[in-house]
Amino acid sequence: MNTKKLLVPFDESKPESGKSDFLAVVFDGTNPFFFGLRSRRFFTSGRVVYLGREITENDVFAKLVDSGRKIQDVDRTLKTLAAYVQQLGTFKIDNILKIAPKDSEPFFELVKVAEMPKIEAKKLP
Repeated sequence: MNTKKLLVPFDESKPESGKSDFLAVVFDGTNPFFFGLRSRRFFTSGRVVYLGREITENDVFAKLVDSGRKIQDVDRTLKTLAAYVQQLGTFKIDNILKIAPKDSEPFFELVKVAEMPKIEAKKLP
């Protein structure tokens, strides 16, 4: 599975921040979280952005390993990232997403909570 979209952190007080910190889905025990591949922080929501090139779950996995995060179960992590990439394909650019736990595989789902407000174009006089 591949996509040209990924998530970046979203904070309502600073909606344009976090542009270069892409998010991956990781589990802390049984709870799914968004993990910043650059910042190494946990986030509760993310904004869908366009990458300009296709990526796969293997690309996200490589960045996750490069971030220094310890991988307990490689197969489960790859399945999680494959589901993440697949689910991202159903959302539009600038959708704001949260992650919700689920009782069955892949044990999480991405949920749209809002859309990024559009910045009004400056009108010429």
